[in-house]
Amino acid sequence: MPRSDAAVRVRTRLLLMYHLTPQVHVPDDRLRPLSEALGLGRFTAHVEAAGLLLPRLVLHERVREITLPPNAARVDGADITLAVTPRQDPLLFVDVEVPDEAGDSDTIAETLYATWQDRSAIRVGEVPLTAWLDERLRAYGRTDRTADRPPLAFGRNVHQSVFPGAALAGRLLAAHVPGDAVGQDVVTIVLRGTLDSGTGATLGIRRPETLNNAGQTMVAHGRGVSLIVGYAPPVENAFGLAAAGILTAVAAVHRIRRQAFAALELDRAAAVKTTDDARALVAQLSHRLNDLQLDLSFSVEVYADTILVPELLVESFHASLRDVSSLADALANTSRIVERVNAVLATRRVGLETAAQQYAEDRDRVLAAVIAAGSLLALPPALLLAYFGVNSSDVDPSRSILDFQHYGVAYAIAWSPFLLLILVGLLARRRISLRLPAPDAATSERRTRRFRRSLRSWLGRSRRPGR
Repeated sequence: MPRSDAAVRVRTRLLLMYHLTPQVHVPDDRLRPLSEALGLGRFTAHVEAAGLLLPRLVLHERVREITLPPNAARVDGADITLAVTPRQDPLLFVDVEVPDEAGDSDTIAETLYATWQDRSAIRVGEVPLTAWLDERLRAYGRTDRTADRPPLAFGRNVHQSVFPGAALAGRLLAAHVPGDAVGQDVVTIVLRGTLDSGTGATLGIRRPETLNNAGQTMVAHGRGVSLIVGYAPPVENAFGLAAAGILTAVAAVHRIRRQAFAALELDRAAAVKTTDDARALVAQLSHRLNDLQLDLSFSVEVYADTILVPELLVESFHASLRDVSSLADALANTSRIVERVNAVLATRRVGLETAAQQYAEDRDRVLAAVIAAGSLLALPPALLLAYFGVNSSDVDPSRSILDFQHYGVAYAIAWSPFLLLILVGLLARRRISLRLPAPDAATSERRTRRFRRSLRSWLGRSRRPGR
């Protein structure tokens, strides 16, 4: 008999997921499937099949001395997992279990709020968590460019999954609320205690119908917190992976928009004075546009699609979380922004092509003028030299070839055809103009009759009473 997807958890589990900056380059041969760190059960085959599109494992360690921010519950250890996406975005998983005495909804809400707003205060021993990760990357030799990049830091995007256990799970499953309504404990946890939980309003909290089985399972979530009760650990981890995909996509949308604006600022501030400057600017904009399009495809669109893990439970959770995150609208708007950058680049390319064509035409024109001038200057002297070189009675050896009074007719005969040719060319050039084809007589007559009919119709309407 197949193993059930439902299970009862003993202790409350928190899976804290953080987007980190900057991007981290890790060679492909040092990456492993994320299923090695997260037990995914029957979902493992799907995750490994889509391994090149999903985040892949960089390091996974169990640490004992971890301290959460003030006001958060005390924990006795954590599983820390660092992964990178295909576009080199680092993704951090902090997996902790809350003691039974700290497993009420108010304490969990305090812990979620502290690890959300004050996440930089999380420490391993006495070292900030991000600094600890940098040390581990250097020690393991996981990256090729660790020394060149800035240190790791928390990004602005966070998602926290709560898997209640013990008495809290029983209380959540026993609380029966009709329709889409949510109970007080759900509001307290999902909204991290930021709003009054006794009003009875849903406050934007989603409850996917497919995932809520009265008395056995329950799923409720907002944009930043998911509350999942009654599911086995493999399903919990699959839900966490789906949430991490949405988290990565939202973070990529923010980055793409910043980079698109930076590209437009580069175009606006660029001082383009020569074709080399224009060519360098087009190359920079092209490189940035390529990165934007790749980010849009492999950091947003791929995670907006539920087909990566084709299972009903995971697809239902992914679709609900995608809707509450407004990822579809963000993707559409960001795509239009990238199209604007592409339009700017196209304009620059047209300008560069026009400048290059003008440069080629000017160069050819100068070359043609030089050749024409050279021919004009060379041919008459060549004719004169041929005339003076012949052994003829018309050439007097005792006179200089610069004796224009004696040889004036020869000079006139040699130069007159070329001067006449220049004069004819100048007159012909002045007569050249842009001529548009004129319409024939029949077309002109038809247009005149149409205009007269329109004018009579308009005058007739204007003379009617009430006009």
